[in-house]
Amino acid sequence: MNLYAINNGNFMLDGGAMFGVVPKSIWSRTNPTDANNMCPWSCVHLLIEDGNRLVLIDCGMGDKQSEKFYGILFFTWR
Repeated sequence: MNLYAINNGNFMLDGGAMFGVVPKSIWSRTNPTDANNMCPWSCVHLLIEDGNRLVLIDCGMGDKQSEKFYGILFFTWR
């Protein structure tokens, strides 16, 4: 069995929204922000190769966010 991480692109999201009540002084050590308080993130999928079978695991981004959220997300897609 082989496992492969597949990067499907990077995007930026507001750090405060991502970490909620956790203080910025804690999460910003590992997730630095830009001038707009946006943190970089990646969409990573898992490809499993087992003999002649391939399985792609993609958790997706969900469908619970507002149109405003998706407008910000896709505007900052890199």
